[in-house]
Amino acid sequence: MRVIFHIDLNAFYVSCELIKHPELKGMPVVIAHDSKRSVVSTASYEARKLGIHSAMPLYMAKSKCQNLVIIEPHFDYYHELSHKFFTIIKKYSPYLEIASIDEGYLDLSERITKTHEQPYGIALAIQKEVYETLGLSCSIGISPNKFLSKMASDMKKPMGITILTQSNIRQILWPMDVGEMFGIGKKTAAKLKEVGIMTIGDVANRDNYTLLKQVMGNNALIFFHEANGRDDRKVHYEERQAKSISNSETFENDLEGIDEIAEAFKNIADCVSKRAKKSAMVTNNIAITLKFDLVHSITRQMPLEHYTNNSEDIYSYALMLLRNVYNGERVRLIGISLNDVKPQNEVKEQISLFDRIEAPQEDNVEQLIKFFNKENLGLMKASDLLQKNS
Repeated sequence: MRVIFHIDLNAFYVSCELIKHPELKGMPVVIAHDSKRSVVSTASYEARKLGIHSAMPLYMAKSKCQNLVIIEPHFDYYHELSHKFFTIIKKYSPYLEIASIDEGYLDLSERITKTHEQPYGIALAIQKEVYETLGLSCSIGISPNKFLSKMASDMKKPMGITILTQSNIRQILWPMDVGEMFGIGKKTAAKLKEVGIMTIGDVANRDNYTLLKQVMGNNALIFFHEANGRDDRKVHYEERQAKSISNSETFENDLEGIDEIAEAFKNIADCVSKRAKKSAMVTNNIAITLKFDLVHSITRQMPLEHYTNNSEDIYSYALMLLRNVYNGERVRLIGISLNDVKPQNEVKEQISLFDRIEAPQEDNVEQLIKFFNKENLGLMKASDLLQKNS
């Protein structure tokens, strides 16, 4: 029998900042750029009790709490702590799949088969070491597969441990609202409720499968199996030499509208830029990912005519791609990837689009527009996009 942990750092960005500012513990804190159009990246549990959540416009968060503490994000620092976190986790099993900056899946099947240790005891040891070493708390879900582990880790926060198996999903999982099922967004949940599928148990009910398929199409079978506790996906732990630098962020509440998504991309662009600069790597190919639910996502990439690791370059190209693929749906996850990265010292000339002020700057942008218009995508200039969204 497989034993899979899903380990999730609690309110990660806020927790990182509280290490440096312990005087803020117990206060409503958010991580966000303090600007008019900014959105909340992460909220402390104290802020969440006031109705403040990630992806909420900052002005709205301020209206809910006059004493709200706003901290500018420091993504290089978060990545440093994330690296230390995963280094600790990997001591318990080499079979680690990093899902995002603050969460991962750990396959302990081989270890437990050999040592006959109790999974709960290992989870306690992980929590203790992470907290004592880094000052970070984490919640852990334990189950035979990735889906149940992910669901379990969300059930007790902060610093919780939850075990989900076939023997207890009827009592624990099935009574939960259908909107709480991983991969089901607000719009899909509303449609499911319209046809009478109200809980995860209703998704698991074979008698409702026709209705489930009516709403979810071919993906219905995936959700049906997962609601019944079945998921045969492997923990992907293969280590490969990094040929790309990427960062993504999953939001507790879906992003809605291009303004919110564009604002959130600023943080991602800044983060991948800092990582690339720290590694002295540059790219001439940028991709973005938009994930709408568990199974629906879009990834688009574009080649560049120059190498860069400049955050403004990355953000500008990400906006170009966003404008041409965004279809108005709510977005749960966004990401930026710098593909085919190379050491900066191997590239003879690295020119940033925003570092140039002479005429050739516009020429390169026009060439990019021509590249996209060959595909009839109607690409806009970054300046036009920014002006349109201002």
